[in-house]
Amino acid sequence: MKKKKIAADFLYCVGAVGMMNAVLQLIVYPVINNRVGENEFGNMLFLLGILNILAPSFGQGTANARLVMPERETLKNKEYILTLGIFSIISAVISGIVGAARISTAVGIVMFVYIIVMSIYRMYACVEYRLSLEFKRQFVFYLALSIGYILGLLIFWKSEQWYWVFILGETIAVLYVFLTGNVLRHQSEKTEERFSEVFKSAFVLSASYLLTNILLNLDRFILAYMIDSEAVSQYYVLSLLGKTMAIISGPVNSILIGYITKGNQKIKTKSYLKGVGLLVGFGLLALVACSIVTPIYIKILYPNLYEAVVDLNVLVNVAQIFYFLTNVLLVIILTMCEIRWQFVIQVVYAVIFVGSAIVLTAQKGLLGFSIAACISSILYFLLTTIVGFVFAKKNGNRQK
Repeated sequence: MKKKKIAADFLYCVGAVGMMNAVLQLIVYPVINNRVGENEFGNMLFLLGILNILAPSFGQGTANARLVMPERETLKNKEYILTLGIFSIISAVISGIVGAARISTAVGIVMFVYIIVMSIYRMYACVEYRLSLEFKRQFVFYLALSIGYILGLLIFWKSEQWYWVFILGETIAVLYVFLTGNVLRHQSEKTEERFSEVFKSAFVLSASYLLTNILLNLDRFILAYMIDSEAVSQYYVLSLLGKTMAIISGPVNSILIGYITKGNQKIKTKSYLKGVGLLVGFGLLALVACSIVTPIYIKILYPNLYEAVVDLNVLVNVAQIFYFLTNVLLVIILTMCEIRWQFVIQVVYAVIFVGSAIVLTAQKGLLGFSIAACISSILYFLLTTIVGFVFAKKNGNRQK
C-alpha cells in the first residue's frame, strides 16, 4: 500500500510540475515572443533568470530547513515567516537594482520586484504538502498556478506587459495555500526563541541553493562574455531538455525528503547503494531519451542552429543528467548529515566547474565549455556519492 501511495505521489508531483512547464514553454513563452519580439523576449528571459536564482534558493531553502528540523511537527509558523520576510527584503533590493538597469519604467521595476517576492513565498508554500504528504492537493496548487499564468497572459495580450503573467500566477498560487493550508498563517504562540536556530538553518541551505542556481544559469554569462550571444542560444537549445530533468528533481526531492524525514528514518549502507543504483539506472534512461529527442526538436523549432550544435548533443545531455542526479542525491544525504556538507560539496563543484569552463572555453570555444560542464557534473555526482556512502556507513555502525 505504501509503495502504491509513493508511486501515486510521484505521478502527482511530476504531473503538476510538467503541467506548469507545459503552460510556460508551449503557450506563455511562444505567445510573448511573437507579441513583443526577440529583443524584449530576451530581456524577459534575463530577468526571469534572476527570479530563477533568488526564488528557489530562498523559498526552497526555508522549506527544506523546516522539513529537516527534528521538531518540525511542533514548530510554529512565526519563525519561518520572519525568515521569509528577511529573505524577501534582500531579494527585493537585489531585484530592484537589476530591474533599474534593465527596465525602463518605475512601474515595471515595482512589478518585477513583486514577482520575485511572491515567487519566494510560492516556493516556500509547497512545504504545506511535503509536511502532510498530501501531494494530490499539491497538484491542485500547481493547477491554480498554471491557470493564473493563462489569465495573466490574457491581460498581457491587451497591455503587452509580460509581468502580468507571473503576477497573477504567483499571487493565485500563494492565495490558494493561504486560504486552504496552514504554513502561511500567523499563529499567536510565542516561539521567537527558536528564530535564530531556524534562520541559521535556512540561511545555510539558501546559500547552498543560491550557489546551485547561479551555476545552473552561469552558462549564459560565461558564453556571452567569452564567445558571443550565438553560443548562448546554441547551448540553451542543447541543454533545454536536460535542464527540464533538473526541474523534475523538484517534485522527486519533495517526495524523498517528505517520506525520509517523516519518521526520522536513518538510511544505512545497503539502502543507500540501492538508491544510488536506481538513480543511475534512471539517469541512463533519461540520457538516451534526451539524446534522441533533442536533435529532433532542434530541427523542428531551431533549424538555423541544428548544424552548429548537433555534434555536442550527447556531451551536453550527459552534463545536465548528472547534474540532475546529483541534486536528487544531495537531498538524500541532507537527511543523514549536517547541512554544511551540502554547501561544501557545492563549493567544490563550483570551483571545478568555473575553473575548467574558463580554461577550456578559451581553448576550444563551445566544445570546451561542453566538456567542462560534462566533467564537472560527473565529478559532482561522484563526490556526493562518496560523502553519502560515508554517512550511510556511520548510520549502520550506530545501530549495530
